[in-house]
Amino acid sequence: MTHGLPGFFVVTDGLDGAGKGAVIKAIRAYLASLDLRIFDLDHYGEVQHRLPDFSNPRFKGVANPAYFPMDEFDAIISSEPTYAGIGQIIREEIINRKNGRSYSARVTAAAYALDRLVLYNRVIIPALKAGKIIVQSRSVSTSLTYQVVQGEERKEPLDLDEIMSLEGNGLALKHAPDCLIIPTVYDFDALQKRLSERDKIDEAIFEDPEFRKKLKPHYEGEAFKHIFTSRGTRLEYLDAGISEKHTGQEAVRIFKEVMGDRVIAK
Repeated sequence: MTHGLPGFFVVTDGLDGAGKGAVIKAIRAYLASLDLRIFDLDHYGEVQHRLPDFSNPRFKGVANPAYFPMDEFDAIISSEPTYAGIGQIIREEIINRKNGRSYSARVTAAAYALDRLVLYNRVIIPALKAGKIIVQSRSVSTSLTYQVVQGEERKEPLDLDEIMSLEGNGLALKHAPDCLIIPTVYDFDALQKRLSERDKIDEAIFEDPEFRKKLKPHYEGEAFKHIFTSRGTRLEYLDAGISEKHTGQEAVRIFKEVMGDRVIAK
């Protein structure tokens, strides 16, 4: 079963450059067209250097500077890793290929799981309980693919059960998304060309083309599919190789179809 809470939770995942950004952009524009107020968690984290606290306006009589009232927004746009705390450490230290330091697949998986544990406890679960919409780039689905391949490459194999046993990952699977959208580009050379042309420059250790090739069968494997479909998640593979416009249109179609006639909390 999915999270079983009043809110609606959509995650998009897949290879870098395959179209996650187009999915998020299109769904965000659709939500804005409904006059929904959107809270950009990534921007908040980058500016405030912390995650918001939706639950505690005061601590022992003192105003909580991280408190953010949930009645000020209807939907959240977020990403993993986060842009604050552990997530920032992951981005700047654990997976940054320029610093010359190397961390094992197990350490990487544990760092992501800890970032996820805090994110879900502090943001995702309270927002879903309040009936909010969450649209997120990456989640535990990323660890179930990237860290498996990372472990294989470093000859320190990590299996799916070990990754799922990490507390943050277990919590994320307990609150599995209503829908997981995976944009896919079937022409790998076209994907590489797209990545070489984009303005965004990633410094992550996962940018090697051979690494990306190894990820694809994991995202499309039966074990991966079962993990989510057995928990009630609708899993959608979207052909993102046609155009960005088509990717966006399909993402919104899937979003509207899965969300159905759910009432949006305001």
